[in-house]
Amino acid sequence: MLAVFKTGGKQYSVKAGQVLKVEKLEGNKGDSVSFNDVLAISENTKNTIGSPLLEGAVVEAKILDQIRDKKIIVFKKRKRQNYRSTQGHRQYLTVLKIESISMGGKKSATEKKETATSDPVKKTAPKKTAAKKTAAKKTVKKKTATPKENK
Repeated sequence: MLAVFKTGGKQYSVKAGQVLKVEKLEGNKGDSVSFNDVLAISENTKNTIGSPLLEGAVVEAKILDQIRDKKIIVFKKRKRQNYRSTQGHRQYLTVLKIESISMGGKKSATEKKETATSDPVKKTAPKKTAAKKTAAKKTVKKKTATPKENK
């Protein structure tokens, strides 16, 4: 069975038991992760393609490690301006092992957690604020210059 799912702005084609590196996901070593954004599933000769996603399709994976990718060098230069800038960057990655690919309508653990936390919402009464009183402006007499006597 083959599945195409998306995470971290990228799409991955995976089989059960495959190990792959994806953009960093929250979780510790040994935690299980489920992906609901499944785009397509291929099973022998039967291909199922979503528009854009398949409802009820889930890809289950286990986190093997949290690592960093190799260093990427970013070099900028402007000719005849004596401007050179070098920076390095190492992307955080998560190593996953695909446990199972299912087409059934079972809900994943992440969906169950979201529905449990969103139900107990309490509405609070809006607080009454006192009406603001504007202070009366004081009028200031303008000073007029007295004409000077010429000597």
